[in-house]
Amino acid sequence: MVLKASDEGKMVEANGFHTVGIGSSARKALLSALEDKRLVVGLGSAIRSLAANPEQYNFCFLAPTEDHGESGSHMQEVLMEAFCFEHDIYIIRVDSADKLSRLVQSPVIASCALVRKLPAKTARRMSSAFRRSESILIEHCELYWDEPHKPVIKLPEK
Repeated sequence: MVLKASDEGKMVEANGFHTVGIGSSARKALLSALEDKRLVVGLGSAIRSLAANPEQYNFCFLAPTEDHGESGSHMQEVLMEAFCFEHDIYIIRVDSADKLSRLVQSPVIASCALVRKLPAKTARRMSSAFRRSESILIEHCELYWDEPHKPVIKLPEK
């Protein structure tokens, strides 16, 4: 199942669940994390960061990789997803490593990005648009928490 990005005013329905702009919300959360230097990009960096302090992270964005023949990286992705699930880190599957890489301004193709939690006092000062987009992502993740296959969110092109 692929959830498509929508304008803030449009509704997208998936399995009877209505969500507003899930792709746009993912984009806003990633851009905000990038601006605040709360982003860890790349599978290797993400694994090291999670091993050190898993409680610091809120979201793990995973994109499909083009290297389907590389079983080692696939195994790392599966283990990363299991680790995140065990440590209550929301897993968000996105449709494209290219789009994810462009959004997080990575010079190499990134199949993974971790978003560090905001400190409580900083979170209170954040704009309502950011809080709304993060709330939408959390709601989305909670809805599919126990599903073995997470839906894929289509990131906006820009």
